[in-house]
Amino acid sequence: MGDESTLLNWCTQVTGDSNLKSQPLAVEASHRRFFRLRSGTDPNRRWVAMDSPPELEHNLQFLTLAEVFGAADIPVPKIIDKNIELGFILMTDLGELDFTHAYASTDSTIALQTAVDTLIQLQTVTSPHIPAYDEARLNMEFDLFEEWLLRQLLGSAGAALARNHTASLATAKAACITAMLMQPQVCVHRDYHCRNLLYNRDRIGIVDFQDALIGPGLYDLASLLRDCYYQHEEHTVDHWLHYFLSRSPHYDTAELAATKSAFDHTAIQRQVKALGIFARLHLRDNKNSHLRWILPVVRRLITTTAIYDDTQGLHRLLYELQQPLEDALAAYS
Repeated sequence: MGDESTLLNWCTQVTGDSNLKSQPLAVEASHRRFFRLRSGTDPNRRWVAMDSPPELEHNLQFLTLAEVFGAADIPVPKIIDKNIELGFILMTDLGELDFTHAYASTDSTIALQTAVDTLIQLQTVTSPHIPAYDEARLNMEFDLFEEWLLRQLLGSAGAALARNHTASLATAKAACITAMLMQPQVCVHRDYHCRNLLYNRDRIGIVDFQDALIGPGLYDLASLLRDCYYQHEEHTVDHWLHYFLSRSPHYDTAELAATKSAFDHTAIQRQVKALGIFARLHLRDNKNSHLRWILPVVRRLITTTAIYDDTQGLHRLLYELQQPLEDALAAYS
């Protein structure tokens, strides 16, 4: 990863603006860093610079999919210039407000409608550059929870929970992945949540799209409505699920109950994966930025897993997990 001054010097050369002002953006769950750049002389000139270590991130895939999605009129940033060797990319700025801010404003309804409409458009994208979200990857992601949160973050207490709930984890994993593989397989962003959706004057911008795959049709909707960083009311979830079904060519509102089950199982797999990733960020990557989201996600999962017979065992594990997890996180704070 380059230092900030090297990145800023490169951006100065690219833009021809010798008076750039740099503002670091929120830390994300990767090795990349982002900076908003403004001209010190022309307030209408602004950009976003990405410092993305080429040995750790998929920069070529980012550039390829920026072109693929841009050609399909998906609102992603336009690439202005790049330095592949250093891992520097300069792109257009899609706006300062992410969906967390939109949700707190009077624009929350139009923001969600725009996000769902754009999601339906995203699902029409096809490209040989977008690989399949296969069963092996889905299994690996679910297993991150046991490996990193239970056994690594919680140590002996977590290992005991894993041993006591081996069958429960296997049953829930099989149920979730079966539900995901049975869905229509379309282009999925895979992190279609409030931090990666920007809102600017009734328009949406999408970032962090380089990991897109061809996968479950409900995946991005689950990312949006069962967000790890924001909790929607259940009636809001139901409203936008119905809205999606009424407009997607792949679904039918007459199958709402079955689709809600598939949607929830997809959300469970995704949030279980996220718990493992949040723990791994802290333990392997020395980034504690996501520790504060672990307990809220666990509590939401407790609610969702209580609904279905095939996730009852996982529900009990998560319930038992709360106290040792609270103790472990208190020690890390």
